[in-house]
Amino acid sequence: MSEINTEPHPYSDMTLLCVDDEASILRTMQRLFRNKPYEIVIAESGEQALLIMQEQPIDLIISDMRMPGMDGPTLLEKSAQLYPKMCRIVLSGYADFESTVAAVNLGKINRFINKPWNNNELINVVEECLESIKLKKENNQLKLKISQKNEQLKLWNQELEEKINLRTKQILASLKRNERNNKATEKMLFNFIAINSNLNGDFAKNVGNLAGRMASKLGLDKSDINDIRLAGFLTEIGMLGLDEKICTTPYNLLNYDQKTEFLGQGKIAQQILSPAHHMNNVLDMICNQYESLDVIATLGNNVAQQGSRILRVARDYWRYAYGKIAPEKLEYRHVCIELNKGKNIKYDQELLGILESNPELVEDGVVEQGINSQQLLAGMLLKHNLYSTNRLLILAEGHEFSESSIDKLIEYEINQKHIFSIVIEKFTNQQKLIKD
Repeated sequence: MSEINTEPHPYSDMTLLCVDDEASILRTMQRLFRNKPYEIVIAESGEQALLIMQEQPIDLIISDMRMPGMDGPTLLEKSAQLYPKMCRIVLSGYADFESTVAAVNLGKINRFINKPWNNNELINVVEECLESIKLKKENNQLKLKISQKNEQLKLWNQELEEKINLRTKQILASLKRNERNNKATEKMLFNFIAINSNLNGDFAKNVGNLAGRMASKLGLDKSDINDIRLAGFLTEIGMLGLDEKICTTPYNLLNYDQKTEFLGQGKIAQQILSPAHHMNNVLDMICNQYESLDVIATLGNNVAQQGSRILRVARDYWRYAYGKIAPEKLEYRHVCIELNKGKNIKYDQELLGILESNPELVEDGVVEQGINSQQLLAGMLLKHNLYSTNRLLILAEGHEFSESSIDKLIEYEINQKHIFSIVIEKFTNQQKLIKD
């Protein structure tokens, strides 16, 4: 059985106005176009036709040449002035050259047909005009869409350029401010992840925080905790070199080759991080995070061993929570159940016990009271990483504020229309705390 075409006729929303002082001519027109999809409207005079045009949109007008009162050329001239997009056809039974010239010049007619007309010819002329009108409308709509898209593209390019310029300045400024330590490098690497549309800055932040908290529960040294937390922040850095589909598809939905490529991301991380010699511990943790517990146990670096075990638990906790392993996002209790299926095979039993016994480790906890940028003084130390609204790292924890960095932070707030709450750890210059 053939399918019924439910698409509307291309002329179904168009209207034809027939104007003639002879009622018989108008009835003939109505019969001629009765079965056509377009609407037929009639007028017995030029004055009545103008009133109809004011009340409803008309796409095409067929007018007699000679009519009492307002004749055809006058009507068409007025319609051309008021409705220039309308198509105009003249019917005439008189061989009146001057009237014809006036209709062409003043009324800007599209076609001239003599009475008596051939019905098929008239229908063809009408539908040719309607087709021309339809194409012009579609062309104008297409031009409008293209214009809007171009404006949007221009705006996006401008915004992208502004963002790139801003982020470039942020990175360069950070490198200069933190030349005495390595936090600028760590910040830059994190921002590579946060800015990548296939990855997730919040995911990286959550993994890093959970890994650092679990390391604290084990009573590790502060420097080791910092390395483990940083490894959590950069856990997906090797994915910067992977295909977009591998990055955005839950692991369980990948095919064998894609899973193999995913698990080999440690080689990419090695290439990215190997020049940063101060991050060797972090590099070992990240590169070995997908190795088995038996392989991890053979690592000569004890910090890397412990960090890799912690990273596996923290990373996969949040991978389950974000729907990165299976499509569904799991809550705390269900994540713990899934992790326990890999106890002593994929995940260290002691670390799973810490996670299950301390559900607060995955929460943000109590928000500490901060100050605004106007209250900052040179010598103050930043207690926690400071992130922008789109999760880019603006300043790393431990940053010592200077007059210059305070001014730049205030300027950034003004430009971005965003006010930071800044948690301060301590001051290196107590005298600057005394306010008049």
